[in-house]
Amino acid sequence: MVFGLSGSQLFGVGLAVVGTIVLAFSARYVWRATSIYRAEVVSMLGETTPGALVRVSGTAQQGDADLLSAPVSGNDCLALRYAVEERRLSPFLLPWFVTIHELAGSDAFRVRTAEADVDIVEPARTVTLEREIVATVPPSDEPPERIARFERTTDAVPVTTYWRSPPSLVRPLTRRLSLGTRRYSEQRAMPGDEVTVVGRVTETGDGIDPLVVSDRPPSQTLVRMAKTSLVGVCLGVFVVALGLVLVLL
Repeated sequence: MVFGLSGSQLFGVGLAVVGTIVLAFSARYVWRATSIYRAEVVSMLGETTPGALVRVSGTAQQGDADLLSAPVSGNDCLALRYAVEERRLSPFLLPWFVTIHELAGSDAFRVRTAEADVDIVEPARTVTLEREIVATVPPSDEPPERIARFERTTDAVPVTTYWRSPPSLVRPLTRRLSLGTRRYSEQRAMPGDEVTVVGRVTETGDGIDPLVVSDRPPSQTLVRMAKTSLVGVCLGVFVVALGLVLVLL
């Protein structure tokens, strides 16, 4: 016994500590995602207090900045989130797509409401839009030239991995399971799209520093942003509860 606790009780303490950490991190992100609900709905900034959390919906328009060029499709857009996924074996030995590279952002643009044009002046932290799978490339195929050039010039995306170039002994199996297949997807806000932006009014009161750019209602946006963290909250509560039961036994 340590500190008067049995082995099972010490294990329970460990579980409670781990569960508390998981719960804290997950709850923090869920709270951030609820900004879509907590924000004040506005259609113009007007007398809005600097620093206030607001939500504005309307038609996305190009501002003073140039449009972004999506690296996979080549389309010009105002806000962008792209991802590279690779098909691998899960811990349960089931093939699934794992994200190996992802990036989101935007440049300055405007949202046109019925009353005014609202400037979105900083890059967005989170972009959650309709997802388009641009290309799916098996490991035995050469990707389109634009994608190949993107991978060659982006250090964060490995050109090859164990799953794309496995040992020859297991290669027939990995090819049969399509392991190493890459999927390239983009989420784009184009000029003329209907979007919702949540963010804080700048100190000068003439624009919004965005937290979220979305194309869905608040409830769907919240689920998109926080579904993994909601699972983490439930898991954290369960682990903490299990740990406390073991401690009290």
